[in-house]
Amino acid sequence: MKVKVRVPSSTANLGPGFDIFGAALCLYNTFEAKYVPNAKKTTFIIKGEGKKTLDLGKKNLLWQSMQETFNVLKETKYNLNNLNITINNNIPLSGGLGSSSTAIVGGIMLANALCENKLDKSQIASLAIKIEGHPDNVIPAIFGGLCICSKDENENHGTVINLPIPKLKVILCVPSFELRTRRSRQILPKMVDINDVVFNMSRVALLAAAFCCADYSLLRQAMQDKLHQPYRGKMIPVMNEVLQAALNAKAFGAFLSGSGPTLAALCDKKDANNVQKTMKNVWAAESVSVKTYILDFDVKGATIII
Repeated sequence: MKVKVRVPSSTANLGPGFDIFGAALCLYNTFEAKYVPNAKKTTFIIKGEGKKTLDLGKKNLLWQSMQETFNVLKETKYNLNNLNITINNNIPLSGGLGSSSTAIVGGIMLANALCENKLDKSQIASLAIKIEGHPDNVIPAIFGGLCICSKDENENHGTVINLPIPKLKVILCVPSFELRTRRSRQILPKMVDINDVVFNMSRVALLAAAFCCADYSLLRQAMQDKLHQPYRGKMIPVMNEVLQAALNAKAFGAFLSGSGPTLAALCDKKDANNVQKTMKNVWAAESVSVKTYILDFDVKGATIII
């Protein structure tokens, strides 16, 4: 038996929606598991991003997520000695594009498929949040689209609202350095000023309105943030300059993708190349090499590939 899963990248927060907003993007990692009973030798292969650095075994996040799923399903048939596993990573690591979330979602879905799909999408989401700790990357990776995510009082899968998907391009600038999510969270303050909370609440409301009403002129203001970007920006050279350059080049809004260091902007198709070039040039002036992408929003989420 062989199972293959494709999981989209994701951008989280979209400015003020810390741990709340997330969107799936058309850049994918794929994961494959093949059951080989009585195997004398199995393989664990990583291609693409992280092929020289990620663990090939029990410490790999994909396998840990598979194992957690097997435990939930009380399945003891499968293990590293009878599965051939192949990971094809196209999403940059530690860039704020949900690479770890794809491994979590991919692992759960592989294990679930091997166990005859006993978990539905809601149960997959709850398990993914339990492993990841927050919903804003795993939820869009599972369901696709542009999502508002909330956990319930038990910190499990709560409410997911799929917003209308804008007919806009997503411009990504991924600098050559990595920024670990744990470190990026540690830098955030333990307490924040009430005025900053009110500021962000108003921007979150505007952000939802912008997408629901297709009024993208609101995004410039709606994607402003005072709860996480000012602090994370201290670890990302010229972040504010890159975001402002995107706006000057006619992007509707610009923001730090997840915990960074990827910077993102939303714009019309006709302006995409210019926004991409302008953002890249700011990095280049600081002698920082970047990968750039012009992407659409993914609408399907994680899927089993036959």
